[in-house]
Amino acid sequence: MLRDRRVLILAVAALAAAVIWASALLARQDLLDLTILDVGEGLCAVVRTPSGKTLVMDCGTTSWRDGESVGEKLVAPYLQSEGVDVIDVAVLSHPHADHISGYAGLLETKPARLVLDIGVRYRSPNYKRFLRAVKDCRARYRIAKRGQSIDLGGGVSVHILSPDPARRYDDLNNRSIALRITYKHVAFLLAADTEGQAEHYELQSHIPVRAQVLQVGHHGAEAATSPVWLSAVRPQVAIISCGRRNEYRHPSLDVIRRLAVAGARVYRTDKDGAVSVTTDGETIRVRKFRD
Repeated sequence: MLRDRRVLILAVAALAAAVIWASALLARQDLLDLTILDVGEGLCAVVRTPSGKTLVMDCGTTSWRDGESVGEKLVAPYLQSEGVDVIDVAVLSHPHADHISGYAGLLETKPARLVLDIGVRYRSPNYKRFLRAVKDCRARYRIAKRGQSIDLGGGVSVHILSPDPARRYDDLNNRSIALRITYKHVAFLLAADTEGQAEHYELQSHIPVRAQVLQVGHHGAEAATSPVWLSAVRPQVAIISCGRRNEYRHPSLDVIRRLAVAGARVYRTDKDGAVSVTTDGETIRVRKFRD
């Protein structure tokens, strides 16, 4: 009798645990997450979709003494903690060191299925190593162009805003890949290092740029995030990825003021650590990893 009672108690406990786990899993399946990791002066954005897909934009820093290790020592462990073994879409916005330095090391640890690049001829050891890592992990390689889109399943779509192959750009920053990720009634805009010229081209083309969540262009540099572009985006939340006491003095105080005028809540990785935004397609919740 006692043994039967113990078995019943264990069975009920196991069933309760299964129900709790299943409820948590179902709740997670309804959420889209964007996390801007704290890589110092650089950028790494991780998107997790309701269907379990993963998109990574950039993996670089100039704040680490060994910038190439940021992928395997920071980004890969974070992905592992999220249960990610394979990156579904790996995006290199442009091959500057603060966006690419750790990407090869990341892909050697977490291979990608699809890689988006701007396809420029750029002579740097980091870029050569990145292209070799893409080949070694047998990822599909695609040159990103405005107008392309990717279906990540579960109602999540990725739209490429920039670069436009019909335009000429002054520099690699403006030629960066910019993405607008939509889920139900919420959009995330990842601006990478795009500045005024790219923003102007986007507005001229009349493509949708409205987004509740904005990764602020070029680490908050003054040449990015123009008032006219901000009035079109109308972000509720703005995240700036920048390093503490960086030599470029990012972010610009003018950009901070513009964002305040636009009514956006501003988060900064130099002060807040990694910043995570979660949405069910209707509401937005922000969590910062440093108080």
